[in-house]
Amino acid sequence: MISKIIKPITSILIFSSLVVCQYKDGNRIVTLSTYYTKPLRTVEDGSAAERRDVFNEHAKKMRGRDNLLVSSNVLYHYLSGRSDEVIVLNEWNNIMDADQSIKQTADRRKKGWPNKKTREAFQEKWGKYWAGGHSDMGNYELETKMLKRRKKKMKENTYFMIQEFTLAPMSSVEGGSADDRDKVLQEWFDKVVMKDDRVLSQMMLNHYWSGSAGGPHGWPVVIVTEFASMDDLLDEDLSKLLESGWPDEKERKAFQDKHRAYWGHYIHDDIGIYVNNVKQQKSAKI
Repeated sequence: MISKIIKPITSILIFSSLVVCQYKDGNRIVTLSTYYTKPLRTVEDGSAAERRDVFNEHAKKMRGRDNLLVSSNVLYHYLSGRSDEVIVLNEWNNIMDADQSIKQTADRRKKGWPNKKTREAFQEKWGKYWAGGHSDMGNYELETKMLKRRKKKMKENTYFMIQEFTLAPMSSVEGGSADDRDKVLQEWFDKVVMKDDRVLSQMMLNHYWSGSAGGPHGWPVVIVTEFASMDDLLDEDLSKLLESGWPDEKERKAFQDKHRAYWGHYIHDDIGIYVNNVKQQKSAKI
């Protein structure tokens, strides 16, 4: 099912990339972690309304007031592998801030609920909706030179698509070079991604210190793209953007061929489509 949905928008998600090096000054750290909720009917005295309110309150007091956390998104199942999974995407300026932020969790909890009994009651209510534990999808380097932020505050939930693409080994790209690749990817980002109003935001995540650091097939890059609606997500038409960015047809074709080659002909893994709860997110200051 998901492969059918992803297929028509492959081109949208290959908007750009990052230079394969780590760690570059100015880049940030992003973590992706998977948590699991309990089936609502199995939660004693639980309800959808209470769960929503508890999750919203927790996000406001724990992530919203974390001064070290640059941004955070809570992504719920839509077309992902499991219906009970929840992906938390957190962004920090550096790994030291990430570590310190985690260490300050207990202090933020005390500040959020100063009264001990109230705090314990909330924790019990919060915890009953979760299955416990989590799995780390990875720790990544966020390429800030090719980062698109959402410019406006959304009233309705948005849709996030997460996919993993691969930068082709340089030896497989005829006439390719690191400098040329960087130029091509930046040009695509500037002329297509930044001017595509359907794309609210986009992150390009490079390997940092977990997961695969590449191999014979190339260098893995996780691309996280946000849309206002599924209609926008499924709209594959880039023709006007391409014609505007490269008016000359021969130059346009030559550029697309080069871009495709650096991206390993757009072969990718689909991780999932998620609903981003805008009331539980922390947006970066622009």
